[in-house]
Formats: sequence, structure tokens, C-alpha cells
Amino acid sequence: MSSIYLLEEKPQDPADDYLAHASDLLTQTTFSLVIGGTALFWFCLLRSRWPDVYAPRGRLLFAAPARIGKTFFGWISMVLHVNDADIMFTSGLDALLVLRLFRMLASLSFTASAIGLFIVVPAKVLLDPDSNPETRLYDRVVTAAMGSKDSLVVHFAFAYVFTALVYFYFARFAYETVALRWQYLLRVRNTRPARSVAVTNIPPELAEEQRLKQHFEQSGLGKVLSVEVVPRIERLGVLVRRRFQLLERIEEQVVVILGNPCPAVSYDPDALHALLTSHVHGDGAAEHWSEIRQVLHQWALPKFQTERGVRALDKMIDQLELRLRRFQHADSVLQQVRNEWFLTYDGRRDRSSTVGFVTFENAASAHLAAQMFTFSQPFELRVDLASEPRDVFWELITLRASSRFMRTILSLATYILMLLYWLTLAFLLSTLVSLDSLKTYFPWLPDMAEKNRWLKSLFQYTTPTFMLSLMNSCVPYILSWLAQLEGVQSRSAIQASVVRRYYLFLLSNVLLIFTLSRAVLADYSKWIENPALIPRLLATRLPTAAPFFLDYVILYALAYYPLQLLQFGSISLAMFRRMLCRTPRQFADALRPNYVDWAFILPQPMLVFTVLTTYSSLAPFIFVLGAVYFVIGGFVTKYLLYYVYGRRFETAGQFILPILKALTGSLWHYYVLIIGLCALKGKVLYVLFLLPLLYINWYLLSRVAAQFYDNGQFVPADMWSVSERSTPSEPNTAR
Repeated sequence: MSSIYLLEEKPQDPADDYLAHASDLLTQTTFSLVIGGTALFWFCLLRSRWPDVYAPRGRLLFAAPARIGKTFFGWISMVLHVNDADIMFTSGLDALLVLRLFRMLASLSFTASAIGLFIVVPAKVLLDPDSNPETRLYDRVVTAAMGSKDSLVVHFAFAYVFTALVYFYFARFAYETVALRWQYLLRVRNTRPARSVAVTNIPPELAEEQRLKQHFEQSGLGKVLSVEVVPRIERLGVLVRRRFQLLERIEEQVVVILGNPCPAVSYDPDALHALLTSHVHGDGAAEHWSEIRQVLHQWALPKFQTERGVRALDKMIDQLELRLRRFQHADSVLQQVRNEWFLTYDGRRDRSSTVGFVTFENAASAHLAAQMFTFSQPFELRVDLASEPRDVFWELITLRASSRFMRTILSLATYILMLLYWLTLAFLLSTLVSLDSLKTYFPWLPDMAEKNRWLKSLFQYTTPTFMLSLMNSCVPYILSWLAQLEGVQSRSAIQASVVRRYYLFLLSNVLLIFTLSRAVLADYSKWIENPALIPRLLATRLPTAAPFFLDYVILYALAYYPLQLLQFGSISLAMFRRMLCRTPRQFADALRPNYVDWAFILPQPMLVFTVLTTYSSLAPFIFVLGAVYFVIGGFVTKYLLYYVYGRRFETAGQFILPILKALTGSLWHYYVLIIGLCALKGKVLYVLFLLPLLYINWYLLSRVAAQFYDNGQFVPADMWSVSERSTPSEPNTAR
């Protein structure tokens, strides 16, 4: 066995010795290819038979993608030929930047894998004379061991090379993102949302719309066209929801009577709509209800034409008449309350919220207002660029600041408790799926697994990954509920919060827990007997977890993404909902394309990149798998964004730069691991020369990243003047 344990003695019970060697990637790759290949075959077959089900955006009347033929593999060439302009037109700038992020990470992985395989691995072989000469080259390539002290110089040099590589790719991508965002904002500068700002925590002296308008105009920000302070109309919302519930019941009752579609030859939907929506009172009411009964009897289903059916039909019409009267009453009350409320609205603080929208004459004034301190009190009159109307979460827009603060505390406490609970589950999962733990309950299983490498790989790598993925699949729904509980006022902010928290969640449950748990389980007896050995034991065991993540990445690349094409969850739910649908409204809602949710697309690639950086020089082959992951992931995501998912909002790439900052922060794990291992192996000089990387990363995260984010938020002042003199396609000249 290789002398990678720099302790006084070798471990007596190396339960995880297999982790110190290359994992059997062939076995894991075969499992993944079987799963992914089966999913791809069924997707091609089902897509060719039901193209509208697996490409629902093709039914759109506006911004629909190009139609795909029904050939078995014809969709692949169609997706490959979709260019950035098509993505921009049909799916928006957010989708385009996400796909470019996949492309950038794939290019970075390819470059790092070339450096690792052709420079790092040969150098480690030459500088490590203590290695077993009988070790296969394949094992050396995918090994997770640090080797002797001499090979540490390779990791020291690779740390600087890899850091420079990451900064180069990330900086170039950040420049492209900011330039595209500026160009997009200049193109939409004449729209109302682009010229508006959202104002929160409005002080009492500015609660009236006229005073708020005068405040902004007197500040020299430009002419204000309109000001709307969002009123508090909770009762009105309750009445609207009540009326909608009654309308749904009426539609269901009409469908039961007439059918969907109605088989009657003389059926006239416009005449029926006019009769049911007319409000007739007084002397003409009896005649009106008699006419409704007459047409319903005339157009009713054939089963209601018998004597018994006529009696059942009369009862249904009586119920329909009762619901129509309730609906008309609810509608009249709603109209009365709405008219009374708005006619008597005087802008008083008790009837208006602390949130408003200010629309300027031009977009430059809105961007300037969002960057200025427009009020002397620091926590009042906060100004931000306004979101699109479809992006605003109107149910939470009128929450008070005190209520939002309490909601934030409650949401954060719930998130911490959930994280601790899931950490415990992940730790127990990592112990239960090991062969040593299974031996307690199934004594015959380890012996059988040792005789069959396929079975052994199934229990050691495939089973933990699948169980962990299933356990984490419901987390985004919980985090989305927590974000709404917190009182976040826009859907884009909710998804950004979920992406950030879900990434931290995966980082804790997958990377840290599965790494530390294996180290603890392997040497917990030594930890208890001699706590002084804990640092050295960690230095030995932490790198040996790399093979697990090699299999984790390849399983997600070859099996997870092909399964995404089948869309098990959304299509199964749509089919179930369609079985329960009766009215045209319900059918339309069940058949609409699903909206894109970045919380299900971005956190997993972010975790994979963090895994790549952590084990970059310890297992250089992981970048080959990472490149495969990002290429397949980018292709599948491109298909889903172009043909499947509709966009609910557009942020013009506002959430991409924070994601790039989080990916840059993932270098901390790599630095801590490499510096810690060099220190525990006695290479003090290497530690001293690696410490500047910590300062460089801190400087980039605290200063440079903040500069990119601030510059990307708003269009520079000189570009506004240039855009007025040039065509919309020329803003890049001012970059």
C-alpha cells in the first residue's frame, strides 16, 4: 500500500481503503449510461409521438421556437443549430446568460483537465519515487492520494495556475454579462418598467402621491410622469378571490349540463356567455331566468332528454341559478367596495402602504434615482429599479417593515433548523450506505459485494448518490415557501434567495458531510484515544473522498440530465390534472408550459464546480468528468429553456453576477485543503507562498466583485447620451 499515511503507524482497520485508490469509474459509467441511455431512448420515442407534450412552447402564438420534426434524433441537430439570437428572442437574456455560463464552465474544465492530465499527473509520477511502480497509469490519473512530500511542489504550482485560469475565465464572462445587460437595458429604455423605480419605506410626510412627485422633481432627477402609492386593499383581494371561486363552480356546473365540448348543433357560446353574465333586476329578472332555463334545456346533453334526466337537469339548473345569484351579488359588492374605496381615497397613511412606484420621463432618471440617497433618513425612502409587473409578488407588496423583519427572523430560524435536521439525515445516510454499516444488518452482503465489483460499486457509489438526490429533491419547494414567508416582494428575488440557500444547503449536505463523515467513521477510535492525531488523520482522510465525487459527477452528467428530458414530474402532474379537468379554463391551465425555475437549474452545477475546485489538483481526472457534465448539462438546459419552459419574468441577467461571485468563493475550499495538507506535511515554505492566494481571493470577492456588481446594476451615464445619438444596436461601442 502507498505510504500516504504520514502518521506513526498505518491504520489498523482501513475500512475506507478503497477510497485511497481510483474508484472503478468504468462500473459507475456503465450504470450511468444504462440509466441515461434508457431515458434518452424513451424521450426520443415519446417526443416523436407527442411533440406538443415534450415541446409545449411550440404552441405559443408569440416568440414560439422553431418546430421540431418527428424524426427520432432530429431534435438534436435542431437544438445544436439554435443560436444566441434565437435564445434571446424566445427565452430572454436570463436564459442566454445561463447557457453562456454552462459554456464558460465547460471551457474552463477542458483547459484545466488538459493542464492536469498532461502536466500535473506526469510531474507527480516523476517527483514521487515512493509510489508503487506497479500502479496502473489509469489509477495514477484518477488517484486521490497526495503522494510523498516531493510531489507537493506540483500542487503548489497548480494552485497558482488554476487560480489564474479561474480569474481569467470569470473576468471575461463578467465583462460579457455586464455588456449584454447594458445593451438590453438600453434597448428597453422606452418601456414603462425601465423608466420606473420602486420606492419602499415611504415616510409619513411623503405618503401622498403629489408630495412624493414634488420630492423627486425638486431633487433634480428629471420630470416625473406618474406616482402610484400602493393602497391597502386586503378586503378587496378577499372579495376578488371569493368571486373567482364562485365563477369556477358556475363553469363546472355548466360543463356538467352541456358537456365540453357541447354536442348540440345550435349551441352558441357567445349567446350563452351574454346570458350568464347579464345582471337583470326588477320586472325583467323572471323572463331572463326563464330564457336561461330554455337554452340550457335545448343544449343539454342527450342523457338529460329522458324523463328522469329532465328532473335531474331541473335540479342542476336550480343549483346553477343559486350560484349565479351569489356570483352577481359578490360582483356587485366588489364593484361597490372598489368604487367607494377609490372615490374616497385621500392618500392617508392608514389607507396606503409604504410602497410606491415612480415613473420618470426617461430611463436615465430612474437609474440615477436608484443610485442616490434621496432622503435624509437612511432607512426611509429606499429607491430601487422597478421590477416588471409580472415579476412583482403583489400579495406581499404591502407588508410593513416591522412585519417583514419578524418574518425574516422566523424564516432564517426555520432554515437553520431545517439545515441541521438535513445534516443529521445526510450523516446517517453516509453511515448506513457503507458496507461496514450494512454488515451489521446484512452479514452476507459485504462478502457478496467483494466478489462482484458491479455490486460493490452499486452500494458504494450509485446508491448513496441516488438516495442523497432523492432526499434533496424536495428542498427547493421548502426554501421557496420560506422565501414567501420572509415577505420577499418579487418572484425573481424569491428564486434568487432559493438559489443562494439551496447552494449552501447542497454544499453542507453533499460536500462537507459526505467528506467529513467518511473521515470520522474511518478513524473515530483513534480520535478518542489520541485527539492530537485529529489534524493528521483529517489530512489523510479528506483527500481520499475524491473518488466518491468522481462518481457523483459522472452519475449526474450521464444519468441525471437525460432523465431531465423525460420531465417525469411535470408531465405526470399535467396528465393527472388533465384527468380532473372539466372546464376550458382548467384545460388551458393544465396545458400551459411550465415556467422556468432557476432554483432547479443552477444550484447543482454550482455544487459540481465547487467539487471540481476542491479536488482539482488531488484528482485531475475530475475536470474531464466536469467538462462532460457541463457540456451535457448545457445541451439539455438549452433544449428545456428553448422548447419547454416559459419565462415568468426577466431580470436582464441581474442574478448572474452574484452566482459568479459564489463560484469564485468556492476557491476557499481548495485553498484551505491545499494549505492545510502542506502544513501538516511539514512544508512551511509552501504554506507561506500559498497565503497570498487567500488575500487575492478576498480582494477579488470584496472589491472587484462588488465593482462588477455595481457597474452591472446600472447603465453608465455616458452610454445614455451615446444611445440617444446612435441606433439601439450600437451601445457596445461605449463599453
